[in-house]
Order: sequence, then C-alpha cells, then structure tokens
Amino acid sequence: MAGPGMAGPGMAGPGPAAGAGQLSVTFDGNRRVFMPGQAVRIGRGTENEIVIGYSSVSRSHARLSWTPGGWVFENIGQAPTFLGGQPVTRFTVTQPADLTLGSAHGPVVRVEPAPGTQGTAWGAMPGYAPGYAPGYAPGYAGAPGTQFGPGPGGWPAGPPPAPEDLGAALQILIPIKNWMHNPGWHQGLRLLVITYALLPLIFIALFLSSTSLSTPGWAYALYVAPLWALGFWWLIRPGPIRKLEMVVGACIIVWTFVWLNVVTIAINDAIVKSNQNLSLPAAIGVGFNEEITKALPVFLAGIILLYWRKTKLDARMWMWLGTVAGLTFGVAEAALYTSQYLSIINSPNGAGGAVPIVLLFAERVFVDGFQHALWAGISGFFIGMGLNYPRRRFLLIALGVTMAALLHALNDWGLSTLGVWAGIGVQALSLFLFLGYTMSASAIQRQVRRNRMFRGESIVMDAFTDTHETGTA
Repeated sequence: MAGPGMAGPGMAGPGPAAGAGQLSVTFDGNRRVFMPGQAVRIGRGTENEIVIGYSSVSRSHARLSWTPGGWVFENIGQAPTFLGGQPVTRFTVTQPADLTLGSAHGPVVRVEPAPGTQGTAWGAMPGYAPGYAPGYAPGYAGAPGTQFGPGPGGWPAGPPPAPEDLGAALQILIPIKNWMHNPGWHQGLRLLVITYALLPLIFIALFLSSTSLSTPGWAYALYVAPLWALGFWWLIRPGPIRKLEMVVGACIIVWTFVWLNVVTIAINDAIVKSNQNLSLPAAIGVGFNEEITKALPVFLAGIILLYWRKTKLDARMWMWLGTVAGLTFGVAEAALYTSQYLSIINSPNGAGGAVPIVLLFAERVFVDGFQHALWAGISGFFIGMGLNYPRRRFLLIALGVTMAALLHALNDWGLSTLGVWAGIGVQALSLFLFLGYTMSASAIQRQVRRNRMFRGESIVMDAFTDTHETGTA
C-alpha cells in the first residue's frame, strides 16, 4: 500500500518523470545521483559532497549547479580540470564526460545526466536522502514486495542490512580492481618510489656474481645521481626540460665521461706524482683540471646553440646542466675510488680498518657527485651569464670556473692536510654560494642587464619590461 504522496507498484506518481534533471557522479567506482537544486561540490576537503583525497586536487576544486539549461560544471579551485586532455573551467553537462582533476594524469570523475525512469521524482518522496541513489534512501521503501519494519512517523525504516559477504568486504578494504585502473599510477612521484624501492634488489640480482670491485660504486652512484639531479632542478627552477635540453644534457654527460678518462685522469696523475703530499698549488692544479673538465662541455654546448642554432637558454638552465656534468664526474670518480677502498678491505690487514673504509665508500657514493655538482653548478651559472652577455663573456666564465676550482682545491687540500673538519667547512661554504645563486639568479641577471659594463640580452629578460627604463607603470 502506497503512503501519502507516493505511487504504488504500477501507478504513476503526480510529479515529473523520475530521473528528470538528475545527475550521476562516479569516482573510484562509487556512483551517486543528485537532484536539481542539490549542492554538488568536488574537492579534497571533507565538507564536499564528492571527496577526492589527492594532493594535486584543490580543497574546493569544482562545483556542479543546476540551471534552466541543465547542470553546469565550474572549476573554482586553483588546480586545473581537464576534459579530453584540454583544460576546462566551465561547461554544461549535456552528455557523459570524464573529468581529470589536478593534472593531465590526475584522478578521473565521471559526470553524466542520469537516465530517466517512470514514477515520482525522487526528490519529492518523503524520507528521500539527498545524494543517494534510488533504493538507498533511508526511510524509503525500495523494491515492491520487500518487507520493512516501521520507521519514524510510520514510514518504512529502509531495507534491512544485506547478509555478510566476506568477498564484498575484502573488495571494499582491498580494492585491487580500482587500484589497477587508477590514473594515479601515471604520476611521476609514485613511479619514482616504485623504481627506487626495487633498484637495490635488482642490483643484487644482476651483479651478485660480479668480481669487479668498481661495480658497487657504479651501481649505487648511478642510483643516487638522478635523485640529486631532481633536487637541483627543484632548487634552481631552470624551467621545463624539453627535447633540446635533454639532447644537450646527454651530450654533456658523454663529453664529461670521455674527457675525464682520456685527459683529466692523466693530468691528475702527473700532478699527484710530482706532489705526493698534495700541496696547495698542486691542489689548485687538480681543481682547475677537474672543473674545466665539467665546464668545457657546458660552454661548448652553449656556443653551438648560440651560433649554429641562434638559441639562448636561461643562465639557470646552464646552471642545472652544469650540475649534470658534475654528477657525471662524481659517478665516474665514485666508481674509481670505491674500487680502491674495497680492495683494501679484501686485503689481509684490511679488516681492522673496515669502518672508516666503509664510511669513505658511502661518502664517495652518496656525496661525491653532489660536491662536484655544487662546484659545476656555480661555474655553469657564470657560463650561462657569459653566453647571454657577450661583452664580458670570458671574464664571467673565467670567474665562475675559478670560484669552483678554488673551492675544489681548498676541499682536497684541507682534507689531506687539516682534516675532515676543514673539508666540512669548505662544503658549507660551497653550499652557501650555490644556494645563494639558486635564490638570486634572476635578480643578478636583472642587475647585470641594467649595468653598462655588460651588453646583450638574457633570454629570461626578453619579455621583461623595466619600468625604470620605459617610464611606464
């Protein structure tokens, strides 16, 4: 027997067709149906009707509103929304649409006009709960013939709970199917976590039977170097890495590695053999030799782009590419030195000094490339300045390489003559200079542009309008 205002089985209700104006919103396999006039807010905050717990999604990301023309989607947060791969801020939902939130690979929400059915509109039914699909509204009698107990006010209390289903419970608690189709797998951070969690085990599987003592140095230095490269990119903020920058970076890596093995090692051997105690002049010679090894491919790449491609890059990009050259140098050096350290441990008298040797191994693997990247990044910034401001080109480049070479020399000489704390002091000074340039690179370029000592334009300043020079507000 139908209650007041409700239609019984087979009878049409007094309102419009059920489903008229309804909107279906589906996320992560969960579907909800909304009626005209209901608030439909989407975002990371728990106050939203559709809560999406992704950091890339705004707390109040989007809103769906009913208008005479239908449901209208509006992006109200700072993070973007994509429809068909293109950013969208507002549109009328006339057909099913898959909306990607936050980024092109973010979570996907499906919105679609719900298909109509016969009977009374759900919003007109007593006991209707906003946001629930038909049959799930507390206080509403569902399918005909179902027995319900009395609810408040004499209305049915709703369907009884379904029998316990262990399989369904496991699917809720461990939603593997939903995970497999989740676009979050395409996000770079998750891929990075997966890669770095598995690589050490892969190293063991691949190199467990290797007899070369340089293998651990290569494996773990290459493991750490990409993380440092990402960290430097975040600190320097050189801009997007496009195909051109990737090609230039690859050429710098190859050049640095080849030059190191063909030229740099031979010169260092000659310097060290004539100065067994590594005097300060000898350390300066080694410093210049190694810093030129890292700076030369960066400079040559910039000259080639400037004169053959007529292309300028921001000095910050050259700073980052300098760190790439430094990391390449550090990886090769780590493999060389770790081979020597491990051979000492394997010697009959080496077990007693294993702790310092292992610590030196760790320093080479985890820090060596970082040190070289700091010094090469400083010289790379000055190389970029020299490429963009030709009047003082060689003075700028010489200044950057000299700063890096002196820091390098003080580090090597201090460690060999004064001890570890001297090396720590030089490392702290190197960090101070490097981070200072990452924070003020653009400001330095603006000041150089205004200074009459320099001529030429920096690529970062091409679109910059100096209000002091033009007199415009």
